[in-house]
Amino acid sequence: MKKIEITLSDEQYATIKNEIEQCSMINVEEAVMTGFSFTVSNGFAGFSWMEFEMHKKIDLGDVSWKFVG
Repeated sequence: MKKIEITLSDEQYATIKNEIEQCSMINVEEAVMTGFSFTVSNGFAGFSWMEFEMHKKIDLGDVSWKFVG
């Protein structure tokens, strides 16, 4: 099986983790189920950025990624 590896800064990781925790608590309180998505966009070689969306879209900024395994 092939994998894609995305490298995040500590700040990007914390942003995603906090958003998942907060939105999950809201989901429990409101008795709803929502998923989340990651979108990695590549403008040209070496210039990629990522967005995270659960209840709202968050621009996480520049990321690096690669195919592995």
